[in-house]
Amino acid sequence: MNDLKKLARDLYFNRNLEFDGVSGQDALRNAIKDALGGEYNVYSWQKHKYDVFQIISTAVDAVLPTLLTNQFDGIADIRTVALGDKPLFEVQDPRAIRVGRVAAGANDMRRQTITNKTFTIETEWFGAAVYAEFDQFMAGDIDWNSLVDRVAAAFVNHLQAKIAEALKLSYTMLGAKDKLEGKATLDALVNLAERIQVKSNHPVAVYGTKAALSKIAEMAGVNYFSGTMKDELNQNGYLNVVRGLKLVEIPQAFKVNTDEFALDDTKVLILPEGEKIIGVVVEGDSRTIEPENTTRNDLQMGFETQEKLGVSVLQMKVYGMAQVA
Repeated sequence: MNDLKKLARDLYFNRNLEFDGVSGQDALRNAIKDALGGEYNVYSWQKHKYDVFQIISTAVDAVLPTLLTNQFDGIADIRTVALGDKPLFEVQDPRAIRVGRVAAGANDMRRQTITNKTFTIETEWFGAAVYAEFDQFMAGDIDWNSLVDRVAAAFVNHLQAKIAEALKLSYTMLGAKDKLEGKATLDALVNLAERIQVKSNHPVAVYGTKAALSKIAEMAGVNYFSGTMKDELNQNGYLNVVRGLKLVEIPQAFKVNTDEFALDDTKVLILPEGEKIIGVVVEGDSRTIEPENTTRNDLQMGFETQEKLGVSVLQMKVYGMAQVA
């Protein structure tokens, strides 16, 4: 199973991978065939299908955390935990400790309690189901790697949508001084970033999609850019630094089975560097089962993979948001 996890991870990012002298895709296909007792037929499927389901779950679990980390590592604290575990997300009290005057001959001073808070995130089961024609299975033509990747990508897309919803909600919950409503100016954005930096006592960066970050370059006035800056804008779609503000891209994604973007292209997030305002929990191993098919009379084989997931905004974090379009 450890070899299978490594194979699934490596194969997702390298389609030309070779494993034990064969292509990565053939290696995964061979693992499925071995689980079926070396035979592709209806009897071997019925006898060994849950061994195949275990391979599918193992492969999905190997790929999913890497995909999530690649997508949202800059803004999300992603925890993969055992079933039943409830990880604690700690948020430090952002209030500064006051320095007060001490009268001569007295030691009286009002004390401040340091009140860090912890949160847990509730998780729920979500499932993704696929099927293939039995004739494909019998001929050994099923691209098992593609099926695994599509299932893993489905859960990533689901979490992308949940994170987008959480960010949208967090904008409405921010205090008036920590957000810019209406189309921001560059001066206002710099002022907000400075406010978040002083409030958090950490350097800040601006996070957004490529389209959102490109708006900040427009605010700065392309006509005033040096040739190097114009080349950088042309190559990346945005500048890495504007007026001392570091810009960091959050990869965009589509909502499931639509051409609509999941992440808001009209807003950017100002975060202290190293801070993460979204908590994501992947609880326990995935489970793959045969979907309910008692009413079916065709020869299709299918499976449903289920993951226990949770997403939430850690609302006590210090951050800002601005509308740029």
